Amino acid sequence: MNLLSKETLIGAASLGAGAVAAKIVHKKLLPNIPVDIISKSNADGTATNVQNLITLAAGIFTPMVVKGSIGTGLGAGMIAVSVAGLVNPLLANAGITGNDTFMGDVFMGNDTMESGTLMGASENIFDSPSNDFTPGDAGEMDY
Repeated sequence: MNLLSKETLIGAASLGAGAVAAKIVHKKLLPNIPVDIISKSNADGTATNVQNLITLAAGIFTPMVVKGSIGTGLGAGMIAVSVAGLVNPLLANAGITGNDTFMGDVFMGNDTMESGTLMGASENIFDSPSNDFTPGDAGEMDY
């Protein structure tokens, strides 16, 4: 079995494309449908579950419309994203996953980010130290 064969690469690319297609349908297409149960976000997550069920059904029917390994991969990617979206609230309630990110909000520099430079600096990062005799205003480099 060759990992870089044409069939393997097409299958992986179509699987990824199906996952991306499901996310695009979730973010761009389904919220614009004028049916409240699909487009309105409820506190209990009903709209999200309905959206996941719609893309799950689309993933099931995609191989019937697009024949071959590409259609199978597209459908599998859409199914994977939809099932993950349906299972995620259950896993979060069980404490297995959550809304936490790996790094969280990490800011380097001052809290207001007035300077726009991310380098763990103090309030005034552009003054040259007194022992620096370079001709630039900011030490080694002049912004």
